[in-house]
Amino acid sequence: MSTVLEEAKHTEPKVVEALYTICPVFVASNVAVELGWFDEEFKRVGAKAVYLRSLANNAGWIPHYTHGFKNLFRDGGAIPTIQSRADRTSTKLIGLTWAQRGGQILVRANSGIHRVADLKGRKIGLFRSLNTQKIDFVRATAHRGILLALELAGLTTKDVQIVDLEDADTPKFAIAQKPAELWAQTFAHGNASHREVDLLALSEGRVDAIYSNPGRSDALVKSGQYTVIEDLANYPDWTLQVANGPYTTAVNTEFAEAHPEVIVAFLRAAIRAGRWINEHRAAAAEIFTRVTFYPNAKLIEELLQDVDLVPQLSPKNLAAIDIQKKFLIEHGYVKNDFDVNEWADHTYLEEALASLK
Repeated sequence: MSTVLEEAKHTEPKVVEALYTICPVFVASNVAVELGWFDEEFKRVGAKAVYLRSLANNAGWIPHYTHGFKNLFRDGGAIPTIQSRADRTSTKLIGLTWAQRGGQILVRANSGIHRVADLKGRKIGLFRSLNTQKIDFVRATAHRGILLALELAGLTTKDVQIVDLEDADTPKFAIAQKPAELWAQTFAHGNASHREVDLLALSEGRVDAIYSNPGRSDALVKSGQYTVIEDLANYPDWTLQVANGPYTTAVNTEFAEAHPEVIVAFLRAAIRAGRWINEHRAAAAEIFTRVTFYPNAKLIEELLQDVDLVPQLSPKNLAAIDIQKKFLIEHGYVKNDFDVNEWADHTYLEEALASLK
């Protein structure tokens, strides 16, 4: 008996393993991973964070969009997170980050098109994924941006021709141990097809305009071949900035309820990183060049100038998520409705914030 007790005394406590996945966007968790705070906070509570894309055979790709594992944290674009909650699985919304921008309308510089009103009777390209395993978040984001730009110009889709630009959308990635390793592969292996298909159509003159964002448009405009004729970020109306955001932090309900300390650990890492970013904009911008599709650190620093990267579940953020959800339902991207305020669970964020005072 004494031997059994002695062995039990020296038995290592079981490590709780949590998968995580982070989109290539401006969220604090991306920086927390790079600074080592993710591993630090998880270890503190006897847990281990495992990057979803470290799974063999590209097994983490579709679950990134579908929340396909029961011990998964997902941080980033709101559209897949909303669809997962509505149509796929039970999750808790534990944080939101307002760092998205409404988007832009891009045309060829020599097209003679100088404003959205000039697109009347012309063709606007819209990406369409042929991969039915996941929600077409690229299309949904661009779809809303295009509709808003047309509305601001006094136009509707009846005044233009929307051209579907189809893509198989089945990229293959090598195993990566963290987000920076994954996104380093993206352009080298041609895995950002949604950034290529519409641009190719525009360059070849098959369409007259496409939806874009500052991260992509910056280099294109500097090439002298393209120009931005509308930027939704220039308007004071915050509802125009709902574009695959605010960025959502969500986790499976069953896992959260079984391991609340792990949820708090994730949020502590994100809060610490968010505060650090807010105080070290230039250094953070350099890190974001490794974990987003924004290659220009100076541009990133400008875009984040007045952005608070500390996750929060504010009334405005929740209202914005409701706007995004309603658009997805109205246009057939999501089937089932749900209450955003009931989805949000403030307890974990409140505990994480209180523990860091």
